[in-house]
Amino acid sequence: MNSSGVTALIVLLCIAASHQQLPSLPEEFFRCICLVESNCNNNIGCVPDPDTLSCGPYQIKNAFWIDASQFAGRNIGGSWLECTTGRNNQACSRETMLYYFARYGRYCTNNRPPTLQDYARIHNGGPLGCRHHYTAGYWDKVRSCLEPR
Repeated sequence: MNSSGVTALIVLLCIAASHQQLPSLPEEFFRCICLVESNCNNNIGCVPDPDTLSCGPYQIKNAFWIDASQFAGRNIGGSWLECTTGRNNQACSRETMLYYFARYGRYCTNNRPPTLQDYARIHNGGPLGCRHHYTAGYWDKVRSCLEPR
């Protein structure tokens, strides 16, 4: 194999390694995150947090969307606001979450397969959210929603 063939192979391997498979999460998980975040209000728009805005029914911040979009290799939904507050905000926000979870799930858990608890806490607390004590209360709310009635 010539040097250009080796270079092409290395590039392909790097691309494949950087894009892990998206997690397969139950519909109920997304429903519960949505309920906890906004009572699934598709028209909530953006809500100010102490330092930034959280937008849409899943209350996604711009930095969260940027991280997910970088991992996806494209601007998911076109732009952060279009994705989180536009007419397809539910589907686009979920796609954003899946890419974010694929990027940070095993990073947060030190390469252990992430659980629903880990993903919920990452959603709430960022890349290392599954390790932070302050996300435990958030998980309690999501878990309560997930439990059979």
